[in-house]
Amino acid sequence: MILFAAAQSSPTIHVDDTKTGILIPLYRHPDSTWDDLIQVKRAHPTVPIIAIINPDNGPGSWDPSYVLGIKKLQSAGIPSLGYIYTSYGARNLTEITADIDTYKNWYGVNGIFFDEMAHVPGKEGYYLHLSNYAKSLGLNFTVGNPGKDELPSYIGTVDNIVIYENSGLPSIDLLTGWHTKYPKYNFSMLSYGVDTLDEKFIQSASDHVGLIYITDKTLPNPWYSLTSYLDKLVSLVGSAPDQEKDLVSPVSFQHEQ
Repeated sequence: MILFAAAQSSPTIHVDDTKTGILIPLYRHPDSTWDDLIQVKRAHPTVPIIAIINPDNGPGSWDPSYVLGIKKLQSAGIPSLGYIYTSYGARNLTEITADIDTYKNWYGVNGIFFDEMAHVPGKEGYYLHLSNYAKSLGLNFTVGNPGKDELPSYIGTVDNIVIYENSGLPSIDLLTGWHTKYPKYNFSMLSYGVDTLDEKFIQSASDHVGLIYITDKTLPNPWYSLTSYLDKLVSLVGSAPDQEKDLVSPVSFQHEQ
């Protein structure tokens, strides 16, 4: 379960291994679409929803609309992650930490989304360093996105790894395998080009990933608009049975403002 509890001094993100939430790439300038997402959250207040914001392939130039938009999301119980690309571990660490600083200072995000995550041996320390740096600033939830299945050695370098980002739905076999040795909050999936929701798939996938998003939007930018069935998706994820597992104790991440 991943929750954002709005409070005046210290909003928090809590993670455990019983529920699944929504991880939604909100890759558009703040407008009525952001308000639509807030309305869905208000209709399903117990379902965790996290938004990834991406002003310009990173923090871009300071924009007061994002300041206001992110505050509105947070007030509604939707934490935000700042998008940063990493060029599969080839991008300069100084550039990335500067982007993390910018997201913290300009927008007060709750965490960081590291896109283009490496999926070969040898870059584990790179992502652990970046995740630890973000947390040293109080941005205490980090997600890495290799866009495909990851190596087990990357578990723990960030809090959550996107093990599928592609058109259509992944096989349940992809979501199981070696992943079942770890709590499901380590994993998430992003699917686009899915015309209709498969309720049985969502129930099964919710057993194995902590965060999920499915949309009927397609390339070149399936993340520019909300899926037309967002309300139904959130409802189905929220109604998936809780998982009774004792792999780990709940972990709390706290973001100080």
